[in-house]
Amino acid sequence: MFKKILAAVLAVAAAGCGTSARGATAGVKIGYFQGAVTGPEAIVAADPGLASKVPGKIELRPIDSGVAGMAQLRAGAFPFVSGVGNPPFVGAFTSGTDVRAVYVLGIDASGLAVRDGVSAGDLRKVGVLVGSTLDFQLRGWLTSQGRTGKVQVAAFASEAAEAAAWKAGKIDAVYISQSYLLDLQKHGARVLVRSTDIAKLGYAAVNMLAVSSSYAEKHPDVVQALVCQISKAAALVKGPEAEKYIRPAARFQGVKPEDAIEATRTYPYIPAAEEASWLKGPDGRVASGRLVKNFTLTAGFLVAQGRAKSVPTPDEIAAHVDPRFWDKAQAGGCT
Repeated sequence: MFKKILAAVLAVAAAGCGTSARGATAGVKIGYFQGAVTGPEAIVAADPGLASKVPGKIELRPIDSGVAGMAQLRAGAFPFVSGVGNPPFVGAFTSGTDVRAVYVLGIDASGLAVRDGVSAGDLRKVGVLVGSTLDFQLRGWLTSQGRTGKVQVAAFASEAAEAAAWKAGKIDAVYISQSYLLDLQKHGARVLVRSTDIAKLGYAAVNMLAVSSSYAEKHPDVVQALVCQISKAAALVKGPEAEKYIRPAARFQGVKPEDAIEATRTYPYIPAAEEASWLKGPDGRVASGRLVKNFTLTAGFLVAQGRAKSVPTPDEIAAHVDPRFWDKAQAGGCT
């Protein structure tokens, strides 16, 4: 009898120790983009004060594209993707990935790089990251210019390959993110049109913090803490001490601190005062928010490309936008 009791006690003790060990060593894995623009997830990971507010050690995992990031999230490589754009995100949930947008980081800073003397009417072939927000914006702009069907859109699997093709003279123009755009400008590129101009036409490239729904339900404290600290980091990189936070984070971006400072300074992060309007509409409903409207346009783009079967209803789309973490943060939920 004594042996049975002792065995039971040891089993409970072992289970308790195992739980403690998992809690102490469990990492918060985040898929993220490298490049000159320093994302707020890198700021948080690099700053001990910010990182200490998130339960578990932050582990950043580089991704080449939002499409790849969503595929890895679905496969269980990590529960978060930071900076994912609207086409990969919408493509993911319309194909069965149960994922939620919990925070809008910014409007993607990108532009159409061309050689001197090239105008919209001269374009014949433009490179872009396949299935990305850039793809969405480029095609929207071509439509607005009456160039659809007249310009070949060349799909690239990575922006690095896209930039290399332009430098080698294999392609006459590329629609590319700010990180690469700055480098191409050093090699003689001229920016024909920018993402902020295209966004005014209704084709906004929105970058978000996305999390798998199952993780959000099991670990709401981690999601809440991450939303709180990422929103704080997004404000810090626009403040007077921006360099203090960007410099140490540059090691995650694979660039020189000076390049990171320059690129991040001009990146259009969403101001805190505008965040709620993306997640919910004036009536307080998610379905009437700017994000759902953007996702509806995005779904139409994906259907036209044959990458989605149909455009979901606003309520169906709203199921993948979760404003509760931002709402709690605004109500004093960040500690």
